Amino acid sequence: MILQIVAFRRSTASGRNLVTNVCVGAGILFASVLVCGCHDRTGDFKPSAAVAQNALVRALEDWKAGNPAGEIAGSKPLIYVTDVNRNPKQSLDQFKILGEKSGKSGRTYAVELSLKHPDQQLKTEYLVVGIDPLWVYRREDFELLMHWDHHMPDLPRESSQP
Repeated sequence: MILQIVAFRRSTASGRNLVTNVCVGAGILFASVLVCGCHDRTGDFKPSAAVAQNALVRALEDWKAGNPAGEIAGSKPLIYVTDVNRNPKQSLDQFKILGEKSGKSGRTYAVELSLKHPDQQLKTEYLVVGIDPLWVYRREDFELLMHWDHHMPDLPRESSQP
C-alpha cells in the first residue's frame, strides 16, 4: 500500500500532500471492496452432491473406456476433466469413490484408482467445480491452478557435445 501511495504521489503533478494521497488511496481501496464485494461467492459454483458425484463417475468411466482427459462428449451439463498427471500409456482398470471430504471449493472426493501398464494402486482426490460446465480436477491440478502455476514436463537432456 505504501508503494502504491508513493507511486501515486509521484504520478500527481498538482503537489498534493501525503495526507491527501493517503485519503485518496484509502478511498480507492474502499471503493474496490464495495464494487468487488467482500463476501464469499464460491457457493455459486458448487454443484449439488448428486451432480458432482455423477460427473466424477462419468469422468472416471470415460478414462476407463480409454479416453483422454478433456471434454466428455455428449455430457449434459458439459463435463471437462483436467488431469495432467495422468500417464497416457497407463489405463484405468478399476476405481472406488471412498467418499466426499470437506473442502474450500466445489466438492472434494477421495478416490482409489487401480491402474494398469504399469500396475499401480493410487489414492488421490478429485474436485468437482462449476454448474455448467462442470470441471473435474485432480487435486494436484487444482492446486496448480489456484497458484497460477502449471505442470512442468521433463525436458530432454542436452548432449555434452557442443
